[in-house]
Amino acid sequence: MVKKTAKAKAAMANRGTFESKHTNFGKPISTLVARAVAPYSAASARCTKVWADTLFDCVPPSYAVRYQELQDKLAAAIEADDYRSCAELAETLTKALRLMSKKARDDGFKPPQVDGHIVEWGEKIYCFLASGDVGALRKQRPSWYIYPMSDICAVLSVRTDEMMAAVTNEFPKARITEVRLFDDEINFGVE
Repeated sequence: MVKKTAKAKAAMANRGTFESKHTNFGKPISTLVARAVAPYSAASARCTKVWADTLFDCVPPSYAVRYQELQDKLAAAIEADDYRSCAELAETLTKALRLMSKKARDDGFKPPQVDGHIVEWGEKIYCFLASGDVGALRKQRPSWYIYPMSDICAVLSVRTDEMMAAVTNEFPKARITEVRLFDDEINFGVE
């Protein structure tokens, strides 16, 4: 008989439990709630690709405040597992994004223009710049995390090239959802 390690025992004891470190919600989101909010999540991601975090600076404060109120109500509905309210609020929030975008453009505002991609990840705005003046953009948008594509390639090549090649060869639709760095627990006698 093989003895189980402490890690294996802990994993068995915690199997089937929900680890909430990757979400703001304390319990799993039901399938119905997830489906109810999916169209809004997609609309929000599309809006972020266009406006990043600048849209709320381009609309009257009352629009931004109302939008935040609706987001807070949606978070409460998600927590309460109320998929009907989630669907209604998600639809309203999707319309609000379209309305705010139109209002901003009608008032003469334009989305940030970058040659690259703007992505929201973990409540941060990342800009992956294909070309342009990185320093000037960083001064213009200090709250963004801005990286030229060559920097991204350099980091990925050191960290993940062989592993990702092996994974994507076996699973062509694989995507990175999280990266965790671990301290090496093996003492090789090197100080």
